Amino acid sequence: MTAPTDVPSDLFLARLTDAMLTLAGDSGWTRATLDAAAVAAGLSPGEAMLAAPDGVSTVLRALAERAARAAGEAVADPAVAKLKVREKVKAGVRAWIATLALHRAAVKRAAGSPASILEGPGGLWEAADAIWSGLGDKSTDYNWYTKRMTLVAVLGSTFTAWMADEDLAVLDAFLDRRIENVMQIEALKAEARKAFASLPHPLDILGRAGR
Repeated sequence: MTAPTDVPSDLFLARLTDAMLTLAGDSGWTRATLDAAAVAAGLSPGEAMLAAPDGVSTVLRALAERAARAAGEAVADPAVAKLKVREKVKAGVRAWIATLALHRAAVKRAAGSPASILEGPGGLWEAADAIWSGLGDKSTDYNWYTKRMTLVAVLGSTFTAWMADEDLAVLDAFLDRRIENVMQIEALKAEARKAFASLPHPLDILGRAGR
């Protein structure tokens, strides 16, 4: 996840992204809108090119990084530290959605699917990684991947639900159900690890059988 810096290209991109989000709700995510956003942001053609070398795709990635960063910061907030894991995850997902909700019209114009608004599945993965990393996840084996893959599904489905209905009470209830599913999967994985850990090693069994 890329953090904001004082590098000129990053500063230009932040300005360009803000302007694009203001215009794209009406004009769409087009090259013409991007050019208009550059003018609105006070960027020269060279500065706009430096900010977004891949055009609209660069701005969409910047939006994805902005939302992921907000999610990570939310779960790392000391005020959230005493909450249960499921509540921390929920805080992260809600912060992610809240960042996108600041520009709902532009997000809606960009979103043919959760993947497209976030410039590919990598955007969802980035948000999931930001949340688990913010929670201090130390896993290094397959659990590192499965935790994030499961949360990617939660983020994608929650985004779809939010696009269909902006009612926060409805979204909260939906999110609670999805996170409960995640917690059940994590509990089952923990039980499976314990069960396998208690089994004798296959080579030990073969060794005893050969005596």
